[in-house]
Amino acid sequence: MSDDVGLSLETTMRALLLAALNNLDLDAQMEVLVKAGVGNTEIAKMTGLTAKAVGVRKVRMNKKKKGAK
Repeated sequence: MSDDVGLSLETTMRALLLAALNNLDLDAQMEVLVKAGVGNTEIAKMTGLTAKAVGVRKVRMNKKKKGAK
């Protein structure tokens, strides 16, 4: 597979994710992206947050889930 095809696929996947997340609030976007296995840096690029802020939000999400059980 050439690099161009890989980059094109990555760009397409990012566009699809952004379209799917468009009407969701930030917490819902984060939840979808985390479940999809997207890393902090990529989530940061998609949401406009810093990678560190994404990590903090992920920790808070996990604590919130544990508290709800």
